[in-house]
Parts: sequence; C-alpha cells; structure tokens
Amino acid sequence: MNDLAAAAILGIVQGLTEFLPVSSTAHLVLISDALGLDPARFGLSFDVALHLGTALAVLLYFARTWLELASDVVHLRLRMPFLVIVGTLPAALAGVAFQSQVETGLRAPAYIAAFLIIGSIIFVAAERFTVARRPLETLGFIDAVVMGVAQAIALLPGISRSGITISAGLYQAIRRADATRFSFLLATPVIVGAGAKTLLDARKAEALFAAPDVLALGFGLSFLFGLLAVAFMVRFLRTHSLIWFVPYRLIVAAFAIYLALSQR
Repeated sequence: MNDLAAAAILGIVQGLTEFLPVSSTAHLVLISDALGLDPARFGLSFDVALHLGTALAVLLYFARTWLELASDVVHLRLRMPFLVIVGTLPAALAGVAFQSQVETGLRAPAYIAAFLIIGSIIFVAAERFTVARRPLETLGFIDAVVMGVAQAIALLPGISRSGITISAGLYQAIRRADATRFSFLLATPVIVGAGAKTLLDARKAEALFAAPDVLALGFGLSFLFGLLAVAFMVRFLRTHSLIWFVPYRLIVAAFAIYLALSQR
C-alpha cells in the first residue's frame, strides 16, 4: 500500500478511536497487521505522531478549561489542579515502568481480543450496577486516584483509556458527563507526555521525521478527526451510555481472534 494512503487511514482511525471507548491502540495494531504495513515506518514511533495530533485536538477542545486551571494555580485555588495531577500520576508511573513490556509482549491480536472483551464487561457493569448522581464539583482525592489507576490499566491494548476511566467515575457515582470531562482532562497530560518522551529519544525521533509528508498527513488527520470525536463523545455521553459501544468492541474482538488464528 502507498505510504500516504496508509498514513491517511491510520490518521483517521487514530483520530476517531482515541476518544471513543473502543481502544485506538487496538485499532492501530490490528489495521497495521491486516494491511501488512512496515513496522519500521508505521510502528510505535508513527503511533506517537498520531497521538500528538489527538493530544492537540483535546487541548484545543478543552482550552478554556486548561486556562481556568492555570488561573486557579495562579490564584492558589489548587483543588482541581491537584486532582488532575493525582489522577495523572498512576498512568505516568505505569507508562515508565511497564510501557516497554506491554509494547513487546501484549500487542498480539489474541491479547487485544481478550482486553476488548474484558473492557466491554467493565462498561456493562458500570452502567448497569451504578447510580451516577454526583457532579464534578464533588470529586475528591479518592475519586481521582480510582480514575487515575483505571487510566493506568488502559495501558493494556484493547481496554480503552476513555472507556475505563469513565467507568471508574461511574463506579464512584460521578455523573457520566462529568466523568467524561475529567477523563479527557486526565488523558491530555499522558498523551502529551508519551509523545514528548518519544521525541526525546533521538533514534525514534529520526524515524518520525524520515518521511515528513507521511508524518504531516497522519498528524493532520488524527488532529481533525480527534477534534470531531471528542466533541461527539462529550455530547453523546450526556444522554447515552457506554453500552452503545460494546457490540462494536465485540466485533473488533472477533476480528482480532480471526487475525490471531490466521497467523498461526
């Protein structure tokens, strides 16, 4: 497949799936395997470029909120900035400690299928067995820790960062719309940090910029479709549950199982 066409497909997929509870990592891995893309050109380094596009999208969408948080820090209103930091730390620490093991050992289609199914069960349980009534203003330290640990678990491909952190918020009785908003706030530093970490790795950075046209196309499309996806999710989950995404996740899991069997 032409490199530009592959970059366009991956950019669109990343943008659409980063903020939907369907696991962008699972989609990128499975599509790359299915299309037989060169991992040297469309591997983890290219994934990071796509994640930077979606990071810019969520930063732009929540720009007003981030400015408000910055103002809170300046005026020593530290409650919400503190909670964002607390919620971000587990994923940041998990990324440093386990990222390489996950990348080398758990990105096979069979593992992805299992995590897609497990994540779907978590979503259904969160929606069926919780009563989410608390507004964002009541969110406290324990809530931030629980959602932060959930985001760390999302390191596993197939789980979905947005899905599991929103589910964790529901388990803490936080309203779905507010859990969604806080989930995206927690995701932003982690996505940006992962991209920055790769850019600081000279070897990976060289791979990123070896084909600037391919990079730019993937980045631009992931940004555009990421912006559309985050806007959709914020509105959709005000009145709809995570269960809407479970059938699609199970279809993707079935496709992952098919790939796993065909690779034997």
